Amino acid sequence: MKDSGIILCVDDDTTVLMALRTLLEHALGSQYLIEIAESGEEALEILEDLQKDGETIGVVISDFLMPGMRGDELLIEMHRRSPRTVTIMLTGQSDFDGVKKAINQANLYRFLEKPFNHEDIVLTVRSALQAYSHERLLNLQNDQLRHLNADLNVTLKKLQESERFLEERVALRTRELDEKNQALQQALRTLEDVERISRHDLKTPLVSIAAAPTLLRAGRTMSKHEEDILCMIESATNRALSMVNLSLDLFRMESGSYVFRPSSVDMTNIVASVAMGLAAHAHSKSVNIHIPDDEPHVFAEADDSLCYSIIGNLLKNAVEAAPEHSTVMVTLIDGPQILLAIHNQGAVPAEMRANFFDKYATAGKVGGTGLGTYSSHLLAKVQGGSLGMHTSDEDGTTLTLKLHRAKPQSTQKQDKEFGQAHPRPTNTNVARAINVLLVDDDDFNHMVMSDNFRAPEFKLDVAINGRMAIERAQASCPDLIIMDIEMPVMGGVEAMLAIREQQTRAGQKPSFIVAYSGHDDDRSRQRFLELGFDACLGKPCSHSELDSVLEQARQQTAVMQ
Repeated sequence: MKDSGIILCVDDDTTVLMALRTLLEHALGSQYLIEIAESGEEALEILEDLQKDGETIGVVISDFLMPGMRGDELLIEMHRRSPRTVTIMLTGQSDFDGVKKAINQANLYRFLEKPFNHEDIVLTVRSALQAYSHERLLNLQNDQLRHLNADLNVTLKKLQESERFLEERVALRTRELDEKNQALQQALRTLEDVERISRHDLKTPLVSIAAAPTLLRAGRTMSKHEEDILCMIESATNRALSMVNLSLDLFRMESGSYVFRPSSVDMTNIVASVAMGLAAHAHSKSVNIHIPDDEPHVFAEADDSLCYSIIGNLLKNAVEAAPEHSTVMVTLIDGPQILLAIHNQGAVPAEMRANFFDKYATAGKVGGTGLGTYSSHLLAKVQGGSLGMHTSDEDGTTLTLKLHRAKPQSTQKQDKEFGQAHPRPTNTNVARAINVLLVDDDDFNHMVMSDNFRAPEFKLDVAINGRMAIERAQASCPDLIIMDIEMPVMGGVEAMLAIREQQTRAGQKPSFIVAYSGHDDDRSRQRFLELGFDACLGKPCSHSELDSVLEQARQQTAVMQ
């Protein structure tokens, strides 16, 4: 018997069945038995034979439209006979009613369209097997608990009332664990949707808001009140961006797949920004956040958003833990290693000290998740640094963050993101203006990016979706196209392919097309390049990254003298 279950593929097309079996055997190895059936009736016979032998089907992948029993009918019957079997529908001809029936009556795990993407179906099957394994283990544990409780009931009848009270607490705790495990399974199923929403629907507008204060400062002198408001906007937006980035990257860090891209980070500015955001909270309990004045700026070789998350967590915890009418001391020391120390006069509870950086470790703070110090420790580690803690009832608590020192910086503040940089010098060696087409559905992104193409060496045109980009490219044949990926009407990949075909057919020199996306991990960048883009820019990107892309575009289009 296969302890991890059996995979059953059902399709009336034998070619699809053979392709599925070959793909899954190659991806999963010999650990799983893969059965195939050419109809719903045959699939039910296989299920019946397996159940007679005491075996189970872990995952069933069924086509929708088949002679005789349809895919949704098969999955509903499968779920009735084997409720723990994970069901997946794979088809190119389904209707909404059929999918809805499968979701409601067969607990449909995932719906994939034909022709299927090999990587998508392998990832889906692996996720389904993991969900099946987790549920099977959970049910086994619950069965064991139920048997144990039954045995205990015989003895508990002979014990005093206090022992019966303990039984009630055990039963309550069991129910709580069941509810948490069910919630965890649901969270795993929606992980992909959350990541997509976070990347595009949340991160893109936040990046635009973060750039607004610098655009407002350009060419004018702000009053102190106006500057305070802009700083508040920057602080709040950076905090929100930090939370979004952390939620997306924490899993990759834990699995070892996170790619660290260091840059020079102004630690002094981050500390000041975080302290400003916490000033009102500190004032409410008469706590003073002390940061030395007039110290030179300290730069670390790190990631801006990760540092913001670490410092935000540590300083907020210090303010919360500090006794009233006390001071939280922040010390930032430059050297071969950057050292940031945050001290408060409160002590970590004795029972928490040994596992202070463990996941879900909490001292019972209302609303606490136990992820703050754990994530901060992990964020320091992925940046090649460390995070330590020293506490005692006499001396209070000190958290010490160590990071690598950045290379020496110029006296001018470095650019980090669009809207935060010094003006780009004009290139006087241009034979003609570089025609640039910016394609993005976000109006604010247009405004922010357009600010980088005001020099005479550029001629900028804009489009709000892929269809408009095709029309503009046909009319002007731009040298450089900066293309957003996710847009209404037509996305960036489809538009890029159409422009390539259009220019080839017309015998035109190909445009240098850049993928401009919030999906900035190495895997996504490689995928964009394989699809036909010439380069990639993340959202947000720095001026140095944009300059590098412009140089590549100049070389390809031969617009320099």
